[in-house]
Amino acid sequence: MTATDFLDITAYYDQSRVQSEQVHAISLGSLLDRLEEPARRWPVRNREERTPIDSQKRAIIHERDGGICRICGTGGHVLTVDHIIPRSAFEIADLVAADRSDNLVSACWDCNQRKSNFESIWTKRLGVVIACWYCLNPGHGEHDDSFEAMPYPVTVPVFCGRCGISSVPAVVGWVL
Repeated sequence: MTATDFLDITAYYDQSRVQSEQVHAISLGSLLDRLEEPARRWPVRNREERTPIDSQKRAIIHERDGGICRICGTGGHVLTVDHIIPRSAFEIADLVAADRSDNLVSACWDCNQRKSNFESIWTKRLGVVIACWYCLNPGHGEHDDSFEAMPYPVTVPVFCGRCGISSVPAVVGWVL
């Protein structure tokens, strides 16, 4: 396998569908055992210094993922945040997308290390926000109302740190 055998990362990222919150954790080991060919590694496109993921963002991601490792499905250990598409696979200009919450998933330390920069079983997840539009604008519509109360016509489903699954305007900067 060469790097050219991989889909273009931007296309892969854009084509991923938002998963429902009833995602079933699948063991990476059992998935790899069922594959006919070895798991592919993402090409390394940058070796930029990492900045730590904000603790509030990390906490909301763990809450969205039910407090369990989304790779092996176990709970009760200290969780890390793993990149679905590895950060090293993004071009330097696209590193903001690499650290967005819809490219991050809860994982235990062992699974995070074992996955390395292999392709993941995950596609994009729901992005997270500290507070959705409805939580920030009480009295301007309810979560169950149509999205007509929002100031923008297009909305994005997200996991709100205050109320759970909600929506935000499709404006850059909402999703952490």
